[in-house]
Amino acid sequence: MKLDLAIDQLFELVNQVREASYSDEKTPLLNALALSKEVISLGTGESAFDVVIFGDLNGFKHLNDEHGHDAGDVAIGQVGELIHREFVEKTKIKGKAFRVSGDEFVILIKRSSLASFRSKTTSFKSVKFRYEEKDLETKMSFGFVVSDGKTDFAELMKRAETACLSAKNKGDGTNVEWSPEVERNALVELRRKCPSCFSVNKCSVPKDQSQKGLTSCAFCGVAF
Repeated sequence: MKLDLAIDQLFELVNQVREASYSDEKTPLLNALALSKEVISLGTGESAFDVVIFGDLNGFKHLNDEHGHDAGDVAIGQVGELIHREFVEKTKIKGKAFRVSGDEFVILIKRSSLASFRSKTTSFKSVKFRYEEKDLETKMSFGFVVSDGKTDFAELMKRAETACLSAKNKGDGTNVEWSPEVERNALVELRRKCPSCFSVNKCSVPKDQSQKGLTSCAFCGVAF
């Protein structure tokens, strides 16, 4: 009996360690390791989920630069709480949500929950939080793709990220579904530091023109 009890306690401890290894340290969501385990069957059509959603915080670098990385961590935690509340706990959606790195989040849902998901993204137009007695806010937009049961997860993620870029161009709290047209019209952000005045030049161009790059500094006119 004592041996049986010891074995049961050992199994319980192993399960607790496994649960901890799949939990994100900054949010109530799962982590990238848990996502890698979940998506093995998604590209084959055998998963319980068939919609991949990608989102990251809008203007996150500016938030970190102005208020510090600790404020950024608070923003990540607040968004994680909202994602969990709206897309995991809600009975109409019941998805799985993950923070995969930094301010990047992935949500898996069923196609039947798409309408509910799309109606909830406006909640992320302004996510308010307090940091060092200051009222701050962060924002988020989402891109998503519906699995065809044949495309692998890596490609589905790329498509969801492309759709997310289009959503950001539409505004905070928006969502965009990937399509071949979205892919063709997708914008990419180019950055280049001027070797003369050291200013950072940025512009958004269609993906098919990204190889042309930035040719001169918008501030001092020096050619790159």
